[in-house]
Amino acid sequence: MEQNMKFIKKVLGILKKEEMMKKADGETDVGKVREANEDYFLVNPDKRLYIVSDGMGGHNAGEVASMNATESVNNYFSTELLSEMRGDDEKIKNVMINALLNAHKEITDMAKSNATYTGMGCTLVVAWIDGDVLHLCHVGDSRAYMCNNSGIQLLTTDHSYVMSLVAESKMTMEEARVSPLKNELSQAIGASIEIEPEYNRYSIKNGDKILLCSDGLWDMLSDEEIYEILRNTTPVTTICQELIHKANQAGGHDNVTAVVIRHEDN
Repeated sequence: MEQNMKFIKKVLGILKKEEMMKKADGETDVGKVREANEDYFLVNPDKRLYIVSDGMGGHNAGEVASMNATESVNNYFSTELLSEMRGDDEKIKNVMINALLNAHKEITDMAKSNATYTGMGCTLVVAWIDGDVLHLCHVGDSRAYMCNNSGIQLLTTDHSYVMSLVAESKMTMEEARVSPLKNELSQAIGASIEIEPEYNRYSIKNGDKILLCSDGLWDMLSDEEIYEILRNTTPVTTICQELIHKANQAGGHDNVTAVVIRHEDN
């Protein structure tokens, strides 16, 4: 019995240590209102590739769209292509945009070949890290944030009707947040005739945390509330779990997904 307890404690200790050492992790939850979870995420530390997708469409089609779009991007980043991209910002930009365009075509083709999937689509936010540079590409309103000692910064622009009004100074961010039109997307993978993936690059420093999330998180919590959780020194797994817990406490009106990356110098 004593030996069994020692073994269990040793295993738990190893798992705890592995959790502490993780540089990235993700969690997803159905929330408090929805019956199914149509969010999907990928954490691929070997490729330094991280993705969050939020599906839309009836008959589980949203789940199909988000899962297949995410896997499409992951497969697009082949080992050979990754080696060609490193250090070449222009190539990285082209690859990331083309990866999302390719996912869009695959989801569109799936919908055309199966009437059950008609109208399905999803958002995508994709992060790839090359040294101390964060490369982002997204379509839709899944977001990327950066958190450090200076505070929290939203790195993406929602592809939505209300955000276009914000850009034109016809609506404030506060008004957009509570608008009944806030979930009306201007483009989405599979659900739009054409898409224009948005690409951006950012320098990142040791200790910076990157958050990728679906609107089920940022719609429930303010940026300040997200920052208070992200700035914690707890493991990234715990931070993901706490973000989802707080979103559900605030109402959990949608599926909620969080991927957290803690950047460390190589």
